[in-house]
Amino acid sequence: MASNLWTDLEALQRLARSERVARRNGPGARPRGQAPATSPAPGQLRYDIQARDITARLASGDFFDFFPLSDSEIALVLADVSGKGVPAAVLRGVSRSVIRSLAAVEDGPAATLTRLDEILSAAELGSMFVTLFFGTYDVYTGGLRYANAGHPIPFRIGSGRVPRPFGEVTGPILGILDSAEYGEKEERLETGERLVLFTDGVSEARDPRGEYFAPNNLLRCLQDLAGASAKRLCESLGRSVQEFVAGSPQDDATVVVLERRL
Repeated sequence: MASNLWTDLEALQRLARSERVARRNGPGARPRGQAPATSPAPGQLRYDIQARDITARLASGDFFDFFPLSDSEIALVLADVSGKGVPAAVLRGVSRSVIRSLAAVEDGPAATLTRLDEILSAAELGSMFVTLFFGTYDVYTGGLRYANAGHPIPFRIGSGRVPRPFGEVTGPILGILDSAEYGEKEERLETGERLVLFTDGVSEARDPRGEYFAPNNLLRCLQDLAGASAKRLCESLGRSVQEFVAGSPQDDATVVVLERRL
């Protein structure tokens, strides 16, 4: 994150202009759905989504979102904007707005992130960037198409099973490379499985002695919670991170859990 706040804000103003141009020149398809994250989503009894965030400062750079795309799909987003404070919070808000708009008209996660990267790169954000996991989840089949822009690899867990990494990074972090392209993968959650996503404020959390929360403490915590509900898993993991850093986080930390119920 650039140290000069006014330089950062100038970059963010360029980002806003770039977003407006993208809206004018973007595809003319009818949006598939842009309801707020708090609105009822399709097939909601078939899944559960829980989130918890631990902010290092008053304004967080992490953000989580989900919203319906169709009668059978929801979009799931977890992102981490570089830095902290006001510039990160502003870029956070703009990025969230842009990806909602793009998800409604682009053909899947890879195309959405490729276009988002074009917009962020055109804004010349300097040292600012975004890591982001974006997936489209089929609430009836459990299929999850995703693209991962330099974000920490999530884990999947089922009752009585060892936590396993979910997927892979499919492209670079957003906003630093011109003409970056993003791949797309698909995996399927089994009934009862949970997908655990987090920002690097979780995996790179450090205790007063300088030891990292991941991988050992993270895996141990997930293993202990293998049979927990999405809500309990999310709350317990967040609490474990807070206790590990002795209540003094150095970075924003967010945990998101998607559970396939049916």
